Amino acid sequence: AKMMYPMVGQGMPGQPGMPMGQPGMPMGMPGQPQTAWAGPQGASRAAEIPVAVPAEIPQQMRMGGALQKSGFVQSDHGRSGEGWEIVGEDSQILVAKLEAGGEIMAEPGGLLTKASTTHPSVNMGGLCTGFKRCCCAEESCFRIIWKAQQPDIVSVTPYFPAKVLPIDLSKHSGLFVKKKAWVASLGRDTEFGVEPAPSCATACCAGQGCFLTSIKGKDMSFLSIGGTVVEKTLADGEELVLEQSSLVAWAPTVRLDVIRTGNCCTMCCGGQGLFQARVTGPGLVIIQSMSFEKARQAYMQAALGQKPSQSGGIGMPIS
Repeated sequence: AKMMYPMVGQGMPGQPGMPMGQPGMPMGMPGQPQTAWAGPQGASRAAEIPVAVPAEIPQQMRMGGALQKSGFVQSDHGRSGEGWEIVGEDSQILVAKLEAGGEIMAEPGGLLTKASTTHPSVNMGGLCTGFKRCCCAEESCFRIIWKAQQPDIVSVTPYFPAKVLPIDLSKHSGLFVKKKAWVASLGRDTEFGVEPAPSCATACCAGQGCFLTSIKGKDMSFLSIGGTVVEKTLADGEELVLEQSSLVAWAPTVRLDVIRTGNCCTMCCGGQGLFQARVTGPGLVIIQSMSFEKARQAYMQAALGQKPSQSGGIGMPIS
C-alpha cells in the first residue's frame, strides 16, 4: 500500500490543516524536507516523542584529566611560528617561509615543493660525523640545505605518513632522538652527534640500536611522529616503562635501559616480547602512540592474513 505523508498546511484525512509555525511532528523521507503532522492529534503525538540528550562523558574517561593525573601532557608546541607552519592533520607537511638568503636543512628525499630560485647544497656536518651517522646510527650521512635566492615557500615531509612535531632546541640542552625521527631544521646550525648506547642490553633490546643520535642547537627543529604524542618531565629518580619503539626523544639527563617484561609465562605469551624500555629521570621524554615499526608490522600482518601482534617478539626493534 502506498503511504501518504501529509505536508505542511495539510491535515490528516478528516483533520483540518495546520499553518506553518505551529507545533507538529517532524516527518519526511530521507533526503527530503521535513514535514509535520497537522491538527490536534499531530501535536499530541509530537509531544510524546522523547528528545535525545547527549550523555555527559564521565570525568575519569576524559583524556585531559587522565593525562594530568599521570603527569603526562599532550604535546602542543603549536602549528605555526616565525618562518614556519605545519599543514594537515595526519600526514602533515612542514612549510618553511624563507626570506632571501634563508635556509632550511632537511633529510634527503624530504622535499615536497619549492621555487626554481631555491637551490640545494649537500652538507655532511664533518666527514667523521657523517660516516658515524651512516654506519652507526642508520641515518643518512648527508643533509640537504635549501637556500632561497628570493623569498620562497619550501615544503618538506617526513619519510613515512606521520605528523610533524616542532622542537625549539634553544629551550633544551640537546636531545636524544629516535633513528630517522629528525625531519628538518631552520637554518644550518643544528649539530648532530652519535653516541654508543650506555650498555649492551640497551643496545640490543631498547629499540634504539647500538648508537644513539643526538641533536642540539638554537634553531627550530622538527621530528616525525605517529599517532598521538604525549610528553612528561620525569622527576629525579622517577621511572617509566614503555614499549621500545614508542620513545621519540629524551633529554640527556634521562637514563635509558631495559627490564624484563615479567615472568617466563608473560615473556613468552604476553605479546610484549622479552624486554621493555625503561627511562629514569630527571628530564623530558616524548612518546608516540603509533610508531613506524608498529604500523609497518600491522600492515604486513594484514597483507599476509596473520593475527595482530603487539611486539617484535624478543624486545628488539621490529624489522
